[in-house]
Amino acid sequence: MPHETIELDVDGAVATITLNRPDKLNALSPQLRGELENALAELRPGDRVRVIRIRGAGRAFCSGYDMTSGASVYNCGPPAAAPGAGPDREAGTVAATELGESGFVLDRERLRESIERWLAIWNYRKPIVAQVHGLCLSGALDLIGVCDLVYAADDARFGHPAARGLGIPPTMGMLPMRIGAARTKELFFTGDTVDGNEAFRLGLVNAVVPAAELDERTAGLCRRIARTPLDALTLHKHVINRWSEIAGLRLGALEGADFDAMFHVTPASVEFGRIAGRDGLRGALRWRDQPFGEP
Repeated sequence: MPHETIELDVDGAVATITLNRPDKLNALSPQLRGELENALAELRPGDRVRVIRIRGAGRAFCSGYDMTSGASVYNCGPPAAAPGAGPDREAGTVAATELGESGFVLDRERLRESIERWLAIWNYRKPIVAQVHGLCLSGALDLIGVCDLVYAADDARFGHPAARGLGIPPTMGMLPMRIGAARTKELFFTGDTVDGNEAFRLGLVNAVVPAAELDERTAGLCRRIARTPLDALTLHKHVINRWSEIAGLRLGALEGADFDAMFHVTPASVEFGRIAGRDGLRGALRWRDQPFGEP
């Protein structure tokens, strides 16, 4: 199957999926997410491929959700009002069943669907290893959160600057489970980013290596994992995941839809969308980050 926003290469028992929108810092557009899921579906059957590596082309692993796409799960501004709704309706003249759905409910449903798609990758039968360099922000945390292992370059940057006024990654990147509540709160309360070494200290990544060695070190890990029979890998993965799910990971991830939908109707999020519509995304980002001393 041809791909436009990813590249798929198979070398022995290891398949590499490269996010390939370097001009957009590999932002997660609907097309990229769809092609990533399609590639995983292609690789799922059989045991010829036993390990999947995910990396990014260009200067970054992934800058997050593509906020310039109206179809993105994580875009600028509040959800649009549902057809038939609105204050111009004269009170009492229309049946309640004809008023349509609220934007909030539609937003929540859209987010729940997105979370279920991430959880499907979490439960993918084969090990998935993320190879992170450059930016790994916001929605990229959702992506690495459903990967099994993460190797990072020392110059990688992890975080969620959008916490300052736009929303949350719907699954929160599984961060409360991965690094604990207090460390997650620090990242989300400030919107600050951390480098690869700090991400390793926090427990967000399995290893941090010099940028020049990242590709070969991660590929070497994948080749080593691939020496194990696939049924053993699958059973190990699923029983370890089961511990997290019993502890509440799945329920906690789905709660993200409720809280992100709430966030999208806060004054700060609405104002971000208004400024983005008037001044463009860069203008809205400057408005958001200026109180933190960032250009």
